Amino acid sequence: MSNPLSQEFAYDSSRLEGRVRRLMRAKGRVAALFMKENFPDSIGFNPVTVNTLRSNPVGGDGWVTVAQPDGTNNNCAPEASVVSPALSTEGYTIEQNWSKSDAICLTDAQFGYLFEEQVKNIRANFTDTIVDTWEDRSKYWFQYYSGFKIINNTAQTEGIGSGLPNAPAEYMASQDQLDPLWDRIMQDGGGEEPYAMSNGAALITAIMSPEAHRQIIKGSSSVREDFRFAQMGKGYEGAQLLQAWGVDKPYGGFMHCLDYRMPRYNFVNGAYVAVPYYTTAPATIGTQTIVNPDYLTAGYEAIYLWHPEAVIRQTPASRSTAGQDTKFLAPNYNGEIVWRNIPNETTNPLENNGRWWAWMMAAWKPTTKRRYAYTLIVKRCTSVTGTVCPSY
Repeated sequence: MSNPLSQEFAYDSSRLEGRVRRLMRAKGRVAALFMKENFPDSIGFNPVTVNTLRSNPVGGDGWVTVAQPDGTNNNCAPEASVVSPALSTEGYTIEQNWSKSDAICLTDAQFGYLFEEQVKNIRANFTDTIVDTWEDRSKYWFQYYSGFKIINNTAQTEGIGSGLPNAPAEYMASQDQLDPLWDRIMQDGGGEEPYAMSNGAALITAIMSPEAHRQIIKGSSSVREDFRFAQMGKGYEGAQLLQAWGVDKPYGGFMHCLDYRMPRYNFVNGAYVAVPYYTTAPATIGTQTIVNPDYLTAGYEAIYLWHPEAVIRQTPASRSTAGQDTKFLAPNYNGEIVWRNIPNETTNPLENNGRWWAWMMAAWKPTTKRRYAYTLIVKRCTSVTGTVCPSY
């Protein structure tokens, strides 16, 4: 008996008409911002990273007066202070994820309606899922390793562990929360290697949803003042915001980097519960993915204060041999899409049946600079304030 295949294509038995259009996806921003390097060879599956911390001089004479020798001091060899290294070690792991498309049978495809366009869209959708997989995992590890998790409430509840503090946010995103954090990061040395500068000061990348961006711009009296000056032809930053609403722009020491897929949560039984961005729904053929209605109404969302070296993504190098006369197909662990038509006497004897594959493998290595990485949790306002129609 032949190997049965599920329906992959729409057929023209009922007079299909028009182009085969594809539903697009919003793209995240975090995966692309990670610093990337190769995972080292021959160190096993659970490496340990070594971080150099700050340390100060200890002991010694300190600052002393240089004076004429009188038998009580030595200008040539005063007692020196000692600067000893301070180090920390932290283990991390490497992980992998395989994805494959449904099998595509050449015979089934060639009878499909505009089959080349359908195949093009099937591949594009598969590619998008790989991009989303990298994005979601990158957000997970950045948030996991971020040095500080701060809840936007009266106490500004703070945690340093891998999870979020169990306290509900009370306030929406605001510049009033960001200002002291900018000072704190600068005082801790986080502005020494900035992404960019504005008027001689370091800019910290703040990855946030467009909603949080608008709330910061519209909800702060200081920002509204900048708008007022911009409208009068004064105020550089306010003018920039007016000219490029909804586009990455600096303000108040931060570069607003807009991400439509920031993590969102509900607060349930004293803890934050993540709300998935997508959910599923029936389709004419197969099961479709739609934006989750619960995501749109979730009560809380994250803002990331980013540092490019807080967490580094390491991917193994692609190799085609393990030495001697061994030979392999060199895998690409970055999720490259490859087509495989694998012959099999039972299921694919004539090699007319194949699928796309993607192999993702990476380790997210924490560094000492993760103390410059913050996860902020802010409250969302999901209600809409409308304007009633006038009566005539």
